[in-house]
Amino acid sequence: MAEATPNPRLVAVRALNRVLPGSGDGASLREVLRAQALDGAAGGLMRDLCFGVCRYLRPLNHWLNQQLSKPLKPSAQPVRLALLCGLYELWFSDRADHAVVNAYPDLCRKLKAGWASGLANAVLRKASRIDAATAFADYPDAVRWSLPDWLWQQWQSDWPDQAAAMAEASLTPPPLTLRVNQRHHHRDHWLTQFGDEARAGALSPWALYLSPPRPVTALPGFAEGELTVQDEAAQLPVTLMAVPDGARILDACAAPGGKTGQLAEAFPGARLVALDVSEPRLRQVREALKRLGAEATVLQGDAAEPQSWWDGEPFDTILLDAPCSATGILRRQPDVKWHRRRQDLPALVDLQARMLDALWPLLRPGGTLVYATCSVLRAENDQQISAFLERTEDAIEDTPGIGDPSPASRGWQLLPRDQGPDGFYLARLRKTMG
Repeated sequence: MAEATPNPRLVAVRALNRVLPGSGDGASLREVLRAQALDGAAGGLMRDLCFGVCRYLRPLNHWLNQQLSKPLKPSAQPVRLALLCGLYELWFSDRADHAVVNAYPDLCRKLKAGWASGLANAVLRKASRIDAATAFADYPDAVRWSLPDWLWQQWQSDWPDQAAAMAEASLTPPPLTLRVNQRHHHRDHWLTQFGDEARAGALSPWALYLSPPRPVTALPGFAEGELTVQDEAAQLPVTLMAVPDGARILDACAAPGGKTGQLAEAFPGARLVALDVSEPRLRQVREALKRLGAEATVLQGDAAEPQSWWDGEPFDTILLDAPCSATGILRRQPDVKWHRRRQDLPALVDLQARMLDALWPLLRPGGTLVYATCSVLRAENDQQISAFLERTEDAIEDTPGIGDPSPASRGWQLLPRDQGPDGFYLARLRKTMG
């Protein structure tokens, strides 16, 4: 007889088996979890295991390998993932050790790997007698911070003084950050409504941090478009845009629609065009606009090839939230660090450059283009903008200061902060009148 409620640990192992290298199809953790129907406490446990193992994959794997008398076969990947889930629970959750240790031998049997039940019992009992700090104490930095070698080396090269703090922040669960729709209520209204559970963001006038986190469906006013889940850093591009009534705005890489909705909220009198290359993802843009009660012209098209979709009317301002390595949001999408490779970067940098070059002629003289990424790699950010300015005679950079001085040579670079914003990059470019 089938279980009334699926085993959340079993669901987590199967999800991780699709996501992590060496097993499944390299699927996105976010997309895999979106298809899961578990909710309540079971769903919370399943998601915690998936995110936790992805966050701490490298040191967990390293410790496990040290305990094995012989390597696990590739065909035993589900058993390895089950053991990693158990280690994560013991060291990073508040669940009782005995309950965790007892759960995984049975889970191995559910995976049709009864031979591994004794292994699970022995490994987890040993792990229960130490903590993570002890287990990981002598590991190399890249292993301890759970980063691929190439990425840790790049962070040390780009940001030698901040690399360790970035790595630590990227291992912590992100805060729940909301964007207040000020067409309904001022942020002070929600600070009063949530009381001690809320605090205002320091960088965005719309940002509200809420603790403890909760499902969006439990937020008052969410269904009516009064609140939207959006990291504070991701709210900042719109703060750089000054748009008069009737102006024409292009959101050039719009999906999944967070910034499109923010533009509609901030500039209700503007003519907003939301563009994305993916028609399936544009459904999310339409859903976001519908929830907010906002309107935009939604187009499928490639920002790097405007000839296929542009009607010839210039834009007053353009937001290019460009495809990037996502290295600033690893705490939100920890599987990205195991999917991304060093050799992926040149193609991303080239795509960003082609988008900048293709969109610039669509901007009227005197207009502005805001370039943004959720990356912390300089090749995608200040170095990208410096190269664009060198080859574009009618472009000047006039990014205003936001918060602390930027460590970047061009634009403004935000590095990930524990209980604060994600890593993010911004640059405002103005087209001269000449």
